[in-house]
Amino acid sequence: MLKFLGKLLNRDLTSPSEPIDTNVSEDEIWEILHPTNKTEQSRKKKNLQNFLRFITSHLSKTESQRLCRVAKKALDDEEVEAPIWALSEVIRGENGQRRGRWVFIQLDWKAREEIEWQVSEVLSARGLECKWDRNCLTDFDSVPQALIALSVWLSERSLALLHLDTESDSYCCFVVKGTEIGDAKELGALAELKIFDHDEFTKQYP
Repeated sequence: MLKFLGKLLNRDLTSPSEPIDTNVSEDEIWEILHPTNKTEQSRKKKNLQNFLRFITSHLSKTESQRLCRVAKKALDDEEVEAPIWALSEVIRGENGQRRGRWVFIQLDWKAREEIEWQVSEVLSARGLECKWDRNCLTDFDSVPQALIALSVWLSERSLALLHLDTESDSYCCFVVKGTEIGDAKELGALAELKIFDHDEFTKQYP
């Protein structure tokens, strides 16, 4: 590819033209037109992994590292432009989080029936015996209303529900200790993720 560009840019247009190798692969053309800043990409991977390590610290080291590898691999995909897209592979991808080690509660905008089992999974993965005993289909009119009630319930147990901006009409949240809210939001910001705490989320759904 470099030979091709060199000949093209440096050729003497007054002299008889010489054959130029135009047998250039699509991958080489893409690399020229879309150069990758390897330092920037490395920073994104490191920050996203640091965020994941923090919020999965209650899981086994093996599982935490596995989820970090899933996110790192997703960021290697040229079509994945934002860290939240890479994180979505952890949240709902085929090789992402698994039952028994659930981290993220992820819901379509009206999927109230999906809340209860995911809350149970998240609490169980954290080794908590408490149970959120609510029927989301009959007790609440919307997903945000249920999540706000869950957040209040968790706060009474020194836990906090933090919400990710998914850049879509779906909802995604995760649980941390009440004392970890600041650290989680700071690490999330470094990873280029928008995270809302209880008050910020509630203001969006008064």
